[in-house]
This record gives sequence, C-alpha cells and structure tokens, in this order.
Amino acid sequence: MKYAMVFQDFNQLLPWKTACENVMYPLLLNQYGNKKECKAEAERFLEVVGLKDFRDFYPNCLSGGMKQRVAIARALAMRT
Repeated sequence: MKYAMVFQDFNQLLPWKTACENVMYPLLLNQYGNKKECKAEAERFLEVVGLKDFRDFYPNCLSGGMKQRVAIARALAMRT
C-alpha cells in the first residue's frame, strides 16, 4: 500500500506546468507508463475532481480550491 499526502497549503504545484502536467509529473517520474498513458491517467483524475475543463491552465490561473483539487488528483493518480 502506498500513501500520498496533500498539504493544506495549495501552493505546492509547479508553476511552469499546466494542471494536467502537474498530475502527470510524478507518474512520469516514477515510470508508471509512457507519456500517453500518464496523460490519460492525469486527465481521468482531473475529471474525477471536476477540473477536466481546466487541464491546460497554469496554477496562477486557478483559484486556491482548484489548486488543492489538482494536488488531490495528483495524489489519487499515484495509487498504483
């Protein structure tokens, strides 16, 4: 079983990456698949947290709650 932590501070996203890229980053880093597979997983979890339409937005364009949900999507995507 793996654990992921989402801190209360929502400024934990990489500012030069989009919401989708922020969710993809740990998947690619831990080699959970190729880029296409990781992007599909990232988009799936962004949809789960209600941010499918914001996948191409950078963190500075998202509200605090949206940033938190991106971080939650990233944690959920790391479930494997």
